Amino acid sequence: MSVEFSETPGGEPTNEGISIDALYRKYSEALRRFLARRHVKRDEVADIVQETYCRVLKSGELQTIRYPRASLFQVAGNVVLNAAKHRRSVGEDDAIDIWSAEIVDESPSPYRRLKAEQELGVVRAALTELAPKCREVFVLNRFENRSYSEIAQELDLSVSMIEKYVSQALAHLRKRLAHPPPR
Repeated sequence: MSVEFSETPGGEPTNEGISIDALYRKYSEALRRFLARRHVKRDEVADIVQETYCRVLKSGELQTIRYPRASLFQVAGNVVLNAAKHRRSVGEDDAIDIWSAEIVDESPSPYRRLKAEQELGVVRAALTELAPKCREVFVLNRFENRSYSEIAQELDLSVSMIEKYVSQALAHLRKRLAHPPPR
């Protein structure tokens, strides 16, 4: 039995009478475009589309899918990930396809750099607001990677006091980062 979709006011199909055939007719081209954007090799697209529909059908939950398009795309994404894992495990993924390789610039965007600089300014200001001993303990622990017991020994304090100073400093920094003082 093949039943066409009816549309809800939001444009999402209802699940009354969904058939795998209707899902295929409605979404297969969009699914192919989605896979192409994910840099799936052309010769693998048809297999992944078929595997996607097979998994949806095997799930036995065809009638309960609330958002068929989103579900199909999620399943297809999982199929792509599983195929990549399989290729890596059997060593097929050693060669790089230079036509589909994506060069990613990992340097932060100007916005992220500015935001990081602003946050660093807030952290520096917050550190100056701490009591001198609290600041010293925090810097030794977080910036010099010293253990609580090392700091306690060096400053002649108890380990519990070091824990309290670090907790106070972290709480103060969280508060300042959440609500920076006006400039």
